[in-house]
Amino acid sequence: MVTASAFKDGVSALRANPVLLIAGLFVGAGSQLQYVDHLIESPYLSVSVSLAWLVVFPFVIGGFIGTARAAIDGTDPSLTHFFTVARTHYLRLLLATVVFVLLVFGTAVGFGLIGFILGIGSMALTAVHEMAAFAAGVISLLVWLVSILGVIMFVQFYDTAIVIENASVTAAFRRSVGLVRSNLKSVTGFSVTWLVLLNVFFVPEYLVQLTMADAGPADALPIEFGIPIAVLLPIGIALSAVGFAYFYTVYTAYYLRLIAASTETPDSV
Repeated sequence: MVTASAFKDGVSALRANPVLLIAGLFVGAGSQLQYVDHLIESPYLSVSVSLAWLVVFPFVIGGFIGTARAAIDGTDPSLTHFFTVARTHYLRLLLATVVFVLLVFGTAVGFGLIGFILGIGSMALTAVHEMAAFAAGVISLLVWLVSILGVIMFVQFYDTAIVIENASVTAAFRRSVGLVRSNLKSVTGFSVTWLVLLNVFFVPEYLVQLTMADAGPADALPIEFGIPIAVLLPIGIALSAVGFAYFYTVYTAYYLRLIAASTETPDSV
């Protein structure tokens, strides 16, 4: 299967090309920059760094996808190649990322408004039947969540389409939607597996978020970890680097196998 083969490709590529870990470190460190204000007590600097990271991320992801592809193909997965690919595709990736955010945000707002209207109806339904009102509210929330996840799943390959197939912004989104629609079962299974496993590597980051929350981790979890932020941050950076390097290599490998299989027969995936 394409999914299992992609995860194996990720292991092989990472083992043979440790440079991918260095590329992954860029993302691991960047993902932790949002917590800088808690260390130096400068929220303005934190906001500035977070905004800067949003601008830099398309550069990093473009370079990484190009480097991962080179590692999988057995060519030149060097840092020079990383920066060359990142620079070549940066503007398209930046614009596509903005479009992606707007699509997800628009979906969230649009279905949120529908959910709000249904919520008002649920309140009126409460006077008739409380259980029916509760069920309507739950269904409304599920529809909202599934709609957002559905949009994300269908357009998720826009970045790989740009880097690997040199597609334009609009063509990249069309390519992603077309591939997902043609291989819906395979992509759904891969996306769920990939997302669940990826989040395991972000446990330290989630602990940092709980530690920094006003409620504190003890209010959200049944145990008190007592791990200082200064310790959690480097652990989070290290695990994020490894997790990003591996899972985005798998992501790239899956896309390569998906487009290869799709040119043969849809049934092969």
